[in-house]
Amino acid sequence: MDRKYARREKKSLVPTELGFTVTELMENYFDNIVDAGFTAQMEDKLDRVESHGDNWKGLIEDFYKGFSEKLEIADKEIEKVKIEDEVTDEICELCGRHMVIKHGRFGEFLACSGYPDCKNTKPILKKVGAKCPECGKDIVMRNTKRGRLFYGCSGFPKCNYATWDNPAKKDNEKKED
Repeated sequence: MDRKYARREKKSLVPTELGFTVTELMENYFDNIVDAGFTAQMEDKLDRVESHGDNWKGLIEDFYKGFSEKLEIADKEIEKVKIEDEVTDEICELCGRHMVIKHGRFGEFLACSGYPDCKNTKPILKKVGAKCPECGKDIVMRNTKRGRLFYGCSGFPKCNYATWDNPAKKDNEKKED
């Protein structure tokens, strides 16, 4: 999910377009590795390494000979996979163009479609369905610099309200009492 190969819908994982593309590339260039028979044989060989002390270095060398050749071919032939920007209904407050969802190394964010003329960017704020107890604005999901999820006021930096617990769940628990 972190690499956007799949997304969670209810309790199921659903492949994304990127997931389908990567799977297709793996099947085309590394057909023997994504084969269930190969996986079973490799597991058996690794089990023998563990239980009988078979030579693991030889096993890896044998595997890598064929793999490195396929890796070189794939490296030369596969073009870089580009994820297309998704246009949103949100309008850039600086230039009036539509904002698009971009994919960066720290996740998705909104950017002006007029780049490089307009360099406006914004984080994508996911509302949780609760209001800030201090200022009344929406509570949104955020991540710390280390990637840990917390909940904070959408009015940041004017309002510094933040919590580790999902306030929407607390509101639902109060309603059930």
